[in-house]
Amino acid sequence: MKCIAFIAAALLALAANTVHAACGTIRYAYPDQHRPPYWLGNGPTVPDPPGASVEWIREFAASGGCAIELVRLPVMRLRSSLISGAVDFVPVDITADGQPGIVIPRDAQGKPDTKRATTLVVAAFVRAKDGYPHDLDPMEMVRGKRVGVMFGSSYAVRLEKAGAIVDQGAPTVPSNFEKLQLGRIDAFVVPLLTATDLDKYVTDRYKGQLVRLDKPVLKSYNWIATNTAYYEAHRHDVDTLWNWLGTEGNKRFNLLLRKYTEN
Repeated sequence: MKCIAFIAAALLALAANTVHAACGTIRYAYPDQHRPPYWLGNGPTVPDPPGASVEWIREFAASGGCAIELVRLPVMRLRSSLISGAVDFVPVDITADGQPGIVIPRDAQGKPDTKRATTLVVAAFVRAKDGYPHDLDPMEMVRGKRVGVMFGSSYAVRLEKAGAIVDQGAPTVPSNFEKLQLGRIDAFVVPLLTATDLDKYVTDRYKGQLVRLDKPVLKSYNWIATNTAYYEAHRHDVDTLWNWLGTEGNKRFNLLLRKYTEN
């Protein structure tokens, strides 16, 4: 009996190793900026705790039996590193749709698959003393105002068309909030996965001086994209990972976000 049990255990271990070997190690790149609650710390080092998005992407890899190598890069290098094959996956928004060399999940009609994506809410923060009504349409508020955004933000063009003076001079979320508090910008517009993700951070740090407008600037989606060569070589593995996003992935992300925003 002991021999049979040993053989069974060995076969299970062999099967697990085979699954792991089939996927191997995926290289996932994300921004090297401190942006709570999603990723923490600046520079190339992954801190502990790393942020909700980093914990989530580790679960993303594990869902397909993959190991993961985390790579932190400047925002403007993420897509070029993906296309060149230097990394295997990066987060992207709708502006990546149709970009040569980048592959995102698609539905039966060939459109970007929103069921295998995370939601994206672009929110506007202002100074409480400026007296803006919380239900004000932010696209009306930004007209003629200096608006801070993250460097390389895809929604900057939309803000400019609405009449905003876009300021991309502050490289991180905290530095943009500092500029807003000091009056160097009139609003800070930032993408979030849920509208309330930064509320605790802002309340704790700025004690009511900064507030979020209720209405978002826009709503969109984020995908975990791969490159053409990697997808062609690992189509089954990639589809397995993407399918997890459409089932358990978003539920897990919400739980991890709660862990970082409620504690």
